[in-house]
Amino acid sequence: MRTIIKNIIFLTLTVFIVSCSQKKENASITYDIVIENARVINPETNTDQVLNLAISDDKIAEISTHKLLGEKVIDGSGKILSPGFIDLHAHGQTNKENEYQVFDGVTTALELEIGIDTLKQYYEARKEKALVNFGASACQLAYRNKVISNSDRVYNTIYEELKDSAASLALTENKFPTLRNKLKDALNDGAIGIGIPVGYLPNASIKEIADVYAFAGEHNLPVFSHIREGGAIAFQQAISDAILNKTQLHLCHLPSMARKDIDFCLQAVEKAQALGFPITTELYPYTAGNTEIGSAIFNEGWQERLGCTYQDLQWIETGERLTAKTFEMYRKQGGSVIVHMMKESWIDSAITSNATMIASDGGGYSLLGHPRSSGTFSKVIREYVNEKKLLSINTAIKKMTLMPAKVLESIVPEMKLRGRIKKGCYADILLFDQNKVKDNATYASGFERSSGMDYVIINGKILIENGELQVNTFPGKAIKSEIQL
Repeated sequence: MRTIIKNIIFLTLTVFIVSCSQKKENASITYDIVIENARVINPETNTDQVLNLAISDDKIAEISTHKLLGEKVIDGSGKILSPGFIDLHAHGQTNKENEYQVFDGVTTALELEIGIDTLKQYYEARKEKALVNFGASACQLAYRNKVISNSDRVYNTIYEELKDSAASLALTENKFPTLRNKLKDALNDGAIGIGIPVGYLPNASIKEIADVYAFAGEHNLPVFSHIREGGAIAFQQAISDAILNKTQLHLCHLPSMARKDIDFCLQAVEKAQALGFPITTELYPYTAGNTEIGSAIFNEGWQERLGCTYQDLQWIETGERLTAKTFEMYRKQGGSVIVHMMKESWIDSAITSNATMIASDGGGYSLLGHPRSSGTFSKVIREYVNEKKLLSINTAIKKMTLMPAKVLESIVPEMKLRGRIKKGCYADILLFDQNKVKDNATYASGFERSSGMDYVIINGKILIENGELQVNTFPGKAIKSEIQL
């Protein structure tokens, strides 16, 4: 008995000494940045506690209840400290769009639904010049266009890819291997999986799309898909392709694709996840979509397929609602249109599902652009956390950080070090007062800075300080795969 008591005393003293030693060690180190007394929310561990956090170089160096020393000390009292938001679906890939996203809390903005044609040049052009972390998928749309037309055309915009006549043609089976080779080249250049916007490819055969899924499955690559029009049937086809080919699948903007079939489609994703299949999905918190008026989506029968009329279409350049006459005029001219086609109840159902995460689907800069480009993440906090109370702040943060990070971990292992607040992780950090976060963008003024982000730190560098953007600061890093096929 005495031996047991002695051992207990010895262990207690050892723990005490180690603890004191740790306190002394922390007190003797001066970190680059220290944030004190913030409410730290880490969705990976469900941490929700007032703590002090230290940053050295580009990583989180310490998290503690004890005082930490820093070259710069930030008072986080009364504010939330969370991981930076990760947007898997951001078409605006320049600093012009990223500037607005930073005020929305976005620290990583990726173009995964459609991808980028010339990835090597894209990554090189943005190196050490980007506001946020950036990256893109392999662009199946661009590559199939080139294979069909036997051209080496370089596409600079999604609009160019969609307007190419090849996008409306079928890819013959004998050319499938050529497309695979182009996808391989892109993946060797760092592509984050494959973007398949099949909804914009009216004559892409079932075999063609299944072959891309098969290629992805063979090489353990994620697919990001804007699925076909068709609601539940289209979801079933995409999920079937993924399961049969053992392919990881991310379904883009579920509410706008499911529409009246929203409950069935959500259940399909939830069931697939429950069965262990790597199938995920996303939404943006708006009842209107945004697309190119000249795309195949508006081919004959669009009103029945989309469940909307000319009056539901809003021309971005002027804000006007369309008529049959102006629709035909603008369709010939080409450009972007906002499509008012969803119900609030659909968004409510999707955002409260455990299967969904948040992504903006934001486009290129335009004064009258869709508000999702600059207000998505703040709108989630303002409307769905603070006002409707459909989500807790912890759940909302998880949907905007950890969940998207986990989608990418199989192809970009470093994403295991993002989307979390943990020692050794990249210091992509937000500091904000939950009650002051507000989206300011509207359908009449799509690019407006959100308010409420006191600090935005990316890779250990302060980009927003006391609500002000820091000039000549470019902390963004490339997010890319290291796969070689």
